[in-house]
Amino acid sequence: MTRFFFYRFFCLVSLLIPLKLQANLEMADSQLRLYVLECGYMDMSGWPYFEEMYGVPHNAVEIAAQANPCFLILNGDKSLIWDGGLPDHTPVSPSPGPHGVIVSMPVKLNDQLAAIDISPETINYFALSHLHFDHLGNWNYFKTSQVIVQELEWKAANSKNQKDQLGYNTSITESLASLDNLLLINEDYDVFGDGSVMLISAPGHTSGSQFIVIKLRDFGPVIISGDVIHFREELEHGVVPKFNIDAEESKNSIQKIVDYAEKLDGELWIQHDPVQHKQRMISPQFYQ
Repeated sequence: MTRFFFYRFFCLVSLLIPLKLQANLEMADSQLRLYVLECGYMDMSGWPYFEEMYGVPHNAVEIAAQANPCFLILNGDKSLIWDGGLPDHTPVSPSPGPHGVIVSMPVKLNDQLAAIDISPETINYFALSHLHFDHLGNWNYFKTSQVIVQELEWKAANSKNQKDQLGYNTSITESLASLDNLLLINEDYDVFGDGSVMLISAPGHTSGSQFIVIKLRDFGPVIISGDVIHFREELEHGVVPKFNIDAEESKNSIQKIVDYAEKLDGELWIQHDPVQHKQRMISPQFYQ
């Protein structure tokens, strides 16, 4: 994969990275490893709501589908899972899923972790880009992890005014609320305390969406979008999905993540993009 660069398409004022945060990001941990895990696939090629939701027809994207990866980050003896994907009980073969999307999960998350000798109970942190169902599917594996979510996202997912909003599953958030290790954060957060992995607030898709910056020693910085961006074509055409909670905040957050990739000379991984996903090394291979 070539080094990331996208032209700027929104006429927004650049959002500067705070100097203290930028200094932290320059600290690279030589023990850092990043694993890409398969956590399901969502086929939207026949989905009647595609244009209504994303603001473009099926043929405006190269593949009308979404990969749904999770990511494991090892930092010495500490570990983090970014997002929980679809649940492992999702059928292997394509089957109707939530909201009429066709879902499948040929490889189970738990099996992938076992293949690299990782037990879910040993994961220290479970960080969530946001609380939509396709990012929370395997949350129950990480009940002993510290669950990290933006406080605004937590409030939105549990608000009486938001409960019927597309994407949230209140039965899961109610279960998460019973955990003793739920950490609600505000704005940006240094997961390991060494600047190597940062959670960056980026509202717009939902009230408390965030993306993650991973400072790898050899490969270089990786910026994983969560749902700040769904498809490469959103960047190319300047499109904001219609179901995003706030279009203006979405534009600001898209500009913010583009700025991070440019300033850090990093690769922007659009988490759901099926074309990009095919180009990534999958666990047990890893980036460092």
